[in-house]
Amino acid sequence: MLLEDVLARCRSFEERAAAIYRAFAARTRDDASLCALWTAMARDEEAHGAVLTRAARWLDKPEGWHTDLSGWDEALDEIEARLAEAESPDVGADRDRQLLAALALERTELDRIHHRLRAVMRDARDGEGHEHVERLLAAAEQSTTPAVQLEVALLRAHATLDRR
Repeated sequence: MLLEDVLARCRSFEERAAAIYRAFAARTRDDASLCALWTAMARDEEAHGAVLTRAARWLDKPEGWHTDLSGWDEALDEIEARLAEAESPDVGADRDRQLLAALALERTELDRIHHRLRAVMRDARDGEGHEHVERLLAAAEQSTTPAVQLEVALLRAHATLDRR
């Protein structure tokens, strides 16, 4: 898969994730802190998409557009599946289902791929941290639902392994 294809797909993923979080925000207007979390998460995803758009413009087209990124198909397919699950009407306004969908989505390779793409394009302006994941984890830890707690533990383990 060529860099141009991965960039386009990842930008689409970021836009879909932002739309999911905006929908969650709209469904939780009665809970100010949860609504604020989803709104912030949507803004983060929109910012990720904008960064990829900007970075694509900086790319040296003769070299960069021919960069082969084979081996990413499985990770991209997993992101697609998690997005489809989160977009499902079954999630609805149920807070635990929203948290489960968001935790599962954040556990995919989307952020890692985003950072790798920026590295491939030599985008040194990558100052963003993982604050959005920490905010999500803090909100999810308030849930007493075992499935949510399991996803929290899995995402924390994933984050720990990433730091190594």
